[in-house]
Amino acid sequence: MKNDPASDLAAQRLANAIRDYTPKHPSKFQTLLPLKDAIAELRAKGASYATIADILRNINVPVACDTVFRFCHEVLGEPMTRRRKRRKPPVRVLSERAQEKSHEDHSTNKSKKADSRPVSGRKDTNGPRIADPNNI
Repeated sequence: MKNDPASDLAAQRLANAIRDYTPKHPSKFQTLLPLKDAIAELRAKGASYATIADILRNINVPVACDTVFRFCHEVLGEPMTRRRKRRKPPVRVLSERAQEKSHEDHSTNKSKKADSRPVSGRKDTNGPRIADPNNI
């Protein structure tokens, strides 16, 4: 196959276009792009997104803190970190609760309540109370 000068020229133009390509950022970032280095420096010093937004608003650059957040992650390349979820207390089984309750009742020697039931080997559950036909 012979080399076609038109295809060589097209390949060279394509290589130049690839080299010079820069992704276009949304229009909301256009006002922040000239301030990119300053925002990066503030983030390096530990400034929050809300603080950076306040500073920018003080110099007449209207911006919201969530826009600063997206700018830092999309343009500056900050890693996205997951927010920590609050730990929920461990779920205890109903029988464990009943055991703890009966242990507390026996250890404190409280007087019997008005709705006292006969002491039996069964565990107290939080379900419906059904009358025992033997005690009626």
